[in-house]
Amino acid sequence: MRVCFSLLMWALAAPLGAAELHVGVLEEGADRVPQIRVTGLGATEPVELRLDMHDARGQRWQSRALLRADLEGVMDTKVAAAQQGTYRGVDASGLIWSMRPESGNGSPSPLPQRMQPGALTFAPVPMRLSAYRNGQLLGEHTLLRHLSTPAVTAREVRIGGVTARLYLPGPTDASGNPRPAVITLGGAEGGIDSASAYASWLASNGYVALAVAYYRVPGRPKDLIGVPIEPVLQAVDWLQRQRGVDPQRIGVMGGSWGGIVAMAAAAHDPRIRAVVSWVGSPAPFRGIARDVPPADFRGVDLPALSYRGQSLGYLPFDEGADWSRPTAQQAQVLEHAMLPIERINGPVMLVAGGDDQLGDSARMAAVAQRWLRERRSIPQPDEVAYFADAGHLITPFLQPTTFRHQTGPYIPVGGTPEGYAWADRESGPRVLGFLGRALGAGGTAER
Repeated sequence: MRVCFSLLMWALAAPLGAAELHVGVLEEGADRVPQIRVTGLGATEPVELRLDMHDARGQRWQSRALLRADLEGVMDTKVAAAQQGTYRGVDASGLIWSMRPESGNGSPSPLPQRMQPGALTFAPVPMRLSAYRNGQLLGEHTLLRHLSTPAVTAREVRIGGVTARLYLPGPTDASGNPRPAVITLGGAEGGIDSASAYASWLASNGYVALAVAYYRVPGRPKDLIGVPIEPVLQAVDWLQRQRGVDPQRIGVMGGSWGGIVAMAAAAHDPRIRAVVSWVGSPAPFRGIARDVPPADFRGVDLPALSYRGQSLGYLPFDEGADWSRPTAQQAQVLEHAMLPIERINGPVMLVAGGDDQLGDSARMAAVAQRWLRERRSIPQPDEVAYFADAGHLITPFLQPTTFRHQTGPYIPVGGTPEGYAWADRESGPRVLGFLGRALGAGGTAER
């Protein structure tokens, strides 16, 4: 026993060796958790990691963590707990989500989404990783986080009068088999930027993806009132004619209002074989008029969506209503407002935040889950990805979440930094797994 103790004390007192900072992959998708290790440390020796980046406004964000090596002198963020710093405990993505602005407040989603010069793909986001031993720099690397992996290509297309962007995952696989395709839709912000981010992410994971602008672009409605869902159906027409696309494996995915439009379109078009709704509702809310404060569904009592010139049903603004446990009167209102999602010709996945203070996505997911279970004539493997401490702004990209919940008093979104971090990290793999089962794997895009 005395000999073993002496050997241990010798190991702890051994001269410091050449420690090295290692990163598994320096360039990878922004949806991936980085693999960070430091080797050559003493047993249980502490090491400090720091990470920083600049957002689209040039504001610097930074994080730090003090972690200890194991008995072999290796510190691995997959298993080492942060004892001090901007996050605590074991969390391999902690350095990313816990970054804070160097000074002042920050934006809710600070990961820069800049286009490559002369292209529609996104520029990689550099993050600088540094490791310190006893206050001395022992190594640093620049991580390039890709929203569009290098093989992805994109071009703008016009489908009738609809603005769209086609994202392709790269060279056709060796078999030459056509790929599944997914139409992507943004939320109440309108335009095509959010849809493009979704499409780029899917193409980076092997899918043909078509971002579609259904409102707030030239030639489309400026307000979310009576907006036709036909652009999504036109996109299906167009995709089915494209070489390299399997016409029997087309899905649709949208965020927030885009998730509502996705379910509405799929409920009216059996060619859509899978639906992903990020924090959307199976019953549309009231429309949004941009010049009527507060510019959300509290402002006007008008339908948001239409199909073939007929308005689709919608929920009235009823502050405090729990539509997952409606009163008898509310149940009648809900029945009239619900989209016929039981007619969707394939499985539905809903991503939901338990503290969603804007779209109440968790309770509305419970409504959808019960509706599908009770009314589908042919059962489907529908799924809900529920994140209890997340709010309305769940994304598939790892990025700082420390100000995600601070969007001001007029449009609260809910959630906590830790809750959003968990949702961002887990929702992407859950969605890709669902799409792989529903449409077949998209194939692996070159990285």
